[in-house]
Amino acid sequence: MAGETDFLKPHGTDLLESFVDPVVIHHPRGHTIPRLDDKGLETMLSFLEKIQKEVANQEGEEKCLEEAP
Repeated sequence: MAGETDFLKPHGTDLLESFVDPVVIHHPRGHTIPRLDDKGLETMLSFLEKIQKEVANQEGEEKCLEEAP
C-alpha cells in the first residue's frame, strides 16, 4: 500500500524496484492502512489468493519430496 502523503513514500517507491511484478494499492492518505474501496479490496483479495495458492503448491512439492524413496 502506498499513501500519497506518506512520509516514507519515496523509500517505498525505490523498494518497488526490488520486486518482480509488485502489487501496489495507492490511497490518498499518509502512513496508514485505510479502508479499501471496491477496487482496492478486489486487488488485495486477488493478491492474497495468489499467495495462498503459491504456498499450497510449495507445501505440496515439499511433501512429495519427503515421501520420495
